[in-house]
Formats: sequence, C-alpha cells, structure tokens
Amino acid sequence: MADFPLAGLKVLDFSRVVAGPYATRMLSDLGAEVLKVEPPEGDVTRKLAKRESGVSGNYLQLNIGKRNICVDMKADGGRELIHRLAAEADIVVENFRPGVMDKFGVGWAELSQVNPRLVMLSISGYGQKGPERGRAAYAPVLHAESGLIARQAEMSGGHPTDIQFAMADSYSSLHGIIAILSALRVLDQTGEGQHIDLAMLNVLHSADDYAHFALDDIWPKAPETLVWEAPENRQILITGDMKWLWIMFSAKDGLQDPTPEGADIPTKVRLRQAAMEQHIMAHDSFDALTATLDRLNLAWGEVHPFGPEIYEQTSIKALGTIIDVTDDEGNARRTVQSPYRFSKSKSGIDSNARTAKRGEHNVAALRDWLDMEESEISALAESKALISE
Repeated sequence: MADFPLAGLKVLDFSRVVAGPYATRMLSDLGAEVLKVEPPEGDVTRKLAKRESGVSGNYLQLNIGKRNICVDMKADGGRELIHRLAAEADIVVENFRPGVMDKFGVGWAELSQVNPRLVMLSISGYGQKGPERGRAAYAPVLHAESGLIARQAEMSGGHPTDIQFAMADSYSSLHGIIAILSALRVLDQTGEGQHIDLAMLNVLHSADDYAHFALDDIWPKAPETLVWEAPENRQILITGDMKWLWIMFSAKDGLQDPTPEGADIPTKVRLRQAAMEQHIMAHDSFDALTATLDRLNLAWGEVHPFGPEIYEQTSIKALGTIIDVTDDEGNARRTVQSPYRFSKSKSGIDSNARTAKRGEHNVAALRDWLDMEESEISALAESKALISE
C-alpha cells in the first residue's frame, strides 16, 4: 500500500512567519510528524489578516497539518522539556536570529549533545557566524540587498518597490528541505547528525538566474516579455522579445511592415509595435487570438486579476491545487495543497485537516513523544512552561 515518503520522521519546529514554516509544512505534507513549538505570544502570523474569527490565511497555509505545543523556555522546566523532545526528534528547524536558541540553552551545541543523530536547520538572513549575523532580515531586506528590487525597477521603468512574494523566505524553505534530506542521507551512512547554516542572502544569489550578468558586469537586456491589450477587455502576456514577435506575426500571419524606407531604428520599433497592437486587437475574440498564438507556437498567458477567480482555472481544478479544510475555530476554509504528485507514494493534506490552536497538543504530543505522565504535564502547566489557549 502506498505510504507517505517521510512517514516516521519527527520534526521539532521552532520556526515562525514564512522561512521555516513553509519547509515544515512541506515536510508534514510528505508524511513527517511536525510538532510546532510556539512561544507564549504565538506566531505573529496568526493575526496577520483581519478576520472575524479563526487564524489568518497565511498562518493556515503554512502551518496546517502540524501538531502544536506552546512552551515558555524562560519558565522552570521549559528548557529541559525542549531537550527531552529533541532527544526524540529526527529534525529541528528554527529561524531565530543567530544566538537566540543558544541564549535559551537549546542551540545546536546543547541539542546535539542530547541527540547526536539530530539534523538541525537554522535559517537566518546573513548566516550564523557572519559579520552581520545579528541584523534583522525579513524577505524585503534581502530582496533589496541582493539587487533584486533595483534590477526589477530598472527593467520595468518603475519606482523601486518590493515584489509581492516572499521569495527569500520561500526559496530558503525549499533549499532548507534539500539540505535536510541530504543530511539525513549522510546520517544513514555515518550515524551522525549535523547542523545546517542556511543564509537567506546566499539562497537568493544561488537561485538567481541573472547572477552571471552581475558577475560579468554586463547589464542584462530586458527580455521584453510584454503584456498586450486583447479583445473582450482582457490582457495577455506573450513571451519573447519584440523582434521575434514581429518575425512571427509578419512572416507567418500576414502582418505588413508599416515602416517607410530608410526609417531609423526607434521609428521602426515604434511603428511595428503599434502595428502588432492593432493586429492583436483585430481578432474577433480572445479565443480567436489565442488560437492564432497557438498556431504560431507562441507561449501566452492571460493576465488574471489577483483574487479568488484565479483558482477557478481549468488546470487549477484538474491539479487539485486547492483543498477545503477547517481552521482553528471550526470555520470552513480553503488553502493550497501540496504540489507533489508521486507515482507510488502519497503526499498532501486531506479535507479532515484542521489548523491547531496554540498549545492544543500539549498533552497528546507529550504523551506520544515522551510517554509523559499526567502529573508531570500538570506540573509544567503550573510553572507556565506549558501554555494553552
């Protein structure tokens, strides 16, 4: 019978916001048991969106499927509890500023002593030992310092502004998963765990397919993938530069060159672009236009307004991208499903999944992980080391 690829692995998750929680959400979707250790004040993203009840969609998307305990590591017994849990864990994930876990006595030096087989991922902006290790580093900060924001503004001709996608966070989570799985393979071969120091700044530069332009000190030519006005008051993006589009429209679709003999290059570009704009809009319908583009083998995409309608597309439904779930207050919600589709293994959450309340699994998780007695759990609750809503 098909099973989840990471079934049997135990993950202790100290991460919050995006970098880290996305990694552990995907580990959970792949079958690992993820126990989120939430601080007394809770993950800030729980209240990120304005809702009448229930957690924010951001928190739900990144944390559904995980069990939850709430631990105050400053309280009596808090640090010792984390040590005991780490002794049973296969993986620890955290994204505090470097030194914070050490300050509470639950850093790599301490946890590797209680569990030499442990694989621990630490995600930070500038690395655990670098000269800027103590700086606050949310995704927009890294987008700015990596050159991403300035490059996009230069290419688009707009004012520098952050991209509306936490790329540094999400990519760091994905590279974190790769590093974790690699370290687990080494563990299988050697019996030894290890600490992974993942700097988000390194991740951005590693994933940047424009890095070679900066290294060679060559300013990249804009790819000219343009958005055009289309029939039926719609917009369409067609890939390729202006020169290639002109060749396809003129050579294979009968578009006549409007430029006079001897016209300079700027005039030629302006007139040909205007001709292509008219040619695109001359189609009787949006479907007629896309049929032409398909015949010319030009890749295109409709520019959909951002909103719930984007999840009504044919492929979204066919791929099972969205799933109905329940939030911490019992409200019916929708969220994004795991993207993994295996030929033999399982992946993802099911419609019974629900977002955990803060500290919801204090009792159940400690019994399962540590076989802890009721009296000991009660003592931790009395000392405020364990907190629940």
